[in-house]
Order: sequence, then C-alpha cells, then structure tokens
Amino acid sequence: MSARRDTAHVDDADTGSADQRPSAALANAADGELRLFLEEICCELVRAHHVENDGSAPESIETIREVRLGAPGSFADIRVAPPAGAPYFVEVKWGYGVDETIERLARKYATNPDRTCQRLVVVTDHADGTARPALEATLRQRLCPTLAIEIWGDGEIRRRIEQSFGLRIETLSRGNIRAIRDSIIRAEWRTAFAGADDFLAPTLLWHFSSWTLRRLGRDGGLAPENVLRAGIYRDVAVVMADICAFSSYVRDTRDEALVRQSLTAFYSQARQAIVETGGMLDKFVGDEAIGLFGFPDRRPGYADDALRCARRLIDIGNSVSEHWQSRIDRVQKSRGVHIGIAIGDVSLMPLRAFSAAHHGFIGDALNMTARLMAAAGPSEVLVSNGFHQALSADSRKSFEPIAPVDGRNIGLIQCWRLPRTGNGSTAT
Repeated sequence: MSARRDTAHVDDADTGSADQRPSAALANAADGELRLFLEEICCELVRAHHVENDGSAPESIETIREVRLGAPGSFADIRVAPPAGAPYFVEVKWGYGVDETIERLARKYATNPDRTCQRLVVVTDHADGTARPALEATLRQRLCPTLAIEIWGDGEIRRRIEQSFGLRIETLSRGNIRAIRDSIIRAEWRTAFAGADDFLAPTLLWHFSSWTLRRLGRDGGLAPENVLRAGIYRDVAVVMADICAFSSYVRDTRDEALVRQSLTAFYSQARQAIVETGGMLDKFVGDEAIGLFGFPDRRPGYADDALRCARRLIDIGNSVSEHWQSRIDRVQKSRGVHIGIAIGDVSLMPLRAFSAAHHGFIGDALNMTARLMAAAGPSEVLVSNGFHQALSADSRKSFEPIAPVDGRNIGLIQCWRLPRTGNGSTAT
C-alpha cells in the first residue's frame, strides 16, 4: 500500500479555513461524526504502517473497533493486532477538552484491560499545542504504567497520510476530508486492480475490503466489472444484525442529531466489521446491517469468518446502544443487537440495465436469516442448522441447540444459539 509521491497537494484556499489553526478547524465540528471519520482513517493508517514497515499482509492485521473492556460500559475505540509485535489500543479523543480527555482515558486504562497490549495511541487535537506537556504528564500519571503512551495530533496524522497515501495537506480540516478519502481509495484500487479503470472503485471498495478485491482481481484474474456479475451463487452465508428496541430509542430521543449520530456510528463500525472479516457489505436497511460471506467465491473458512464478524457486531451493538442510553432520560428495556445467520443460495439481480454498480440480492437464505434475527434476543446469535454444519468443529462447540424457530412462510427452522456471557458478549 505504498504511496505514489506525485499526488496532488491540497490546501484550504477554497474552504475559507486557511487562517484557522489545524486543531480549531476540526474542533469546530467536535461531534461523533468527526471522530468516526478519524477512527476510520486511523485504522487505514496503522494498517498501512504495518504493511510498509513489517511486510505484513493487510488481511493479517486486525483493526477492531469498539472492543469491550473490563469496566461496565467501557469500550476501546480501536484495538490493533499486527502479526509481528504486541497488540495495542488507539483512542480518538478529538474535540474534547483536556480534562475530559484525561477522565475518559482514565476510566478505561487506569489498569490495563488487556495484558497482551503494551501501547496506547491517543489521537487528540491538543497534541500540537501548549497543552501537550501537561496532558502527556497527567496521562502518564493516571494511566496504567504498563501501557506506553504515544500521542498523535494534526501534524502526525498528516505526516502518515502523506507517507502512506501520497497526499500532502496543510491542515487536517473538514475541507480536506474528501481529498483524504479519495487518496485512500486510489491507493487501495491500485493494490486490488493495478492499471484497471477506476470507475467502479467507490462502489467495490464500499462493499469489499481492498485485500478481498486484490484476491479476486490481481491474484484471481477477475475484472472489476465481473465482481458483481448477475447470477445464482451457492452456499452463501448471510449475516443480519439490527439494533434492539430501535423504535423505542428513537421515540425517547428528543435530539434528532443523536439519532443520526448513533446510526452513523453503527453503520461505520458494522461495515468495517463485515469487510475486515472477509465479507461483502450488502446494504443497510434502517437499523439493520446485512453482510454476505462466500460471495462471489467460497474461500476456505468463510463460515467461521461470518461467525467472527457476528462476535464483533455484538460489541458494536452494545457500544452504540449504551452510548445512546447514556444520552437520554428514559431507560430502555434492551440493548445491543439481534443477529441471525443462515447459509444457502442467493441470486444477484441487476437493478439497472447493463449496470455493473447497481444490484440487489434475493433468495431463501435472506428470508431465513431475517426470521432468525427477529427471533434472537439481545446480544444473541441464532444460526441455521446448515450454517452450523458449515462451521469448523471448534466453532460448533460454542453453540447450543434450541427449539425450532417459526419461519412463517418458510416453515420451522432448526437452529442453534451462541450463548451470551455476563457482560453481553458472546461465549467463545
């Protein structure tokens, strides 16, 4: 994922923000959406770093968002696990005051929640200003001494963007967000389909990870326009997750912006969970995320990948709903997500004549998955018997059989349940 150095130089001349300090430009939009963007970018930057410096394959580097920690309601923003070296945490605390940044981090890391992790990267808009020395000293005093603290600010993020993706920007401002995203898309497209026309780049890189596309394209010889080819695909695993009590949360939320922020967080984090575990993001329907595994080809272990994705979605759902609950008055009866998984045949249908970019799936596997998702309890995963049989022997051991689920027009469904642990995560 090395960068080409001839990419465009971007500044803020046309955004009206050239006279703002870098941190002020972003602090003016200090909301959840901005931090979500920085989380996405940080995942790309740490992955690129380990690819370039360690020679690691991109798919071997885990960047997991919203990882449950020991304390109730406590989640790490990002946990990075490179194949060469110890895992570490990344916390994006942009837009918070110094005192709030310290308190938020101290609640999570006064003790080390994961003894295998040896480092904490803090991304903050206070890194390049006069507040940095006091911030750094206080963090070293308040946080667990076994965690080495590394602080990234505007300058460090811009340096890494230029190094990995070839984009030089003068400030990390909102006016440069599109340029940053475009530079990442161009770099990932070159990795996947070197020399191919990039008209499908935004579409395919929304649905798939760059390394999945590389396996299909550069390694497998599949042209971009043939990745989403209409037809019947056998034995595809379908994962569906939706937010528990979503209508109740919306009804009891007075601030419309909070609804948007919560859904955007779920969309961003769920998409990453699906594509990074080897799946294809199909679409979002309201508060529901749909991912497909074993499409367009069935690589070994794809059923276990779908289960790995479901485990990540459990933590994401709990994080989103617990954050949402903390911002409203009325206590909600349930939190987390319901998840269903089934395996079967699906048909990819074109939604426009002669279009390689607009598509939709139909098939009994989708209907069965929807029935299982509806029957699942909070933070539960219900899977069809066929999917259970497709799992590895070790993965099957985690499940328990339950009474058949009424699938209405598709009949009774023989299924299995992945039990929950006391903290809302699934058993391993």
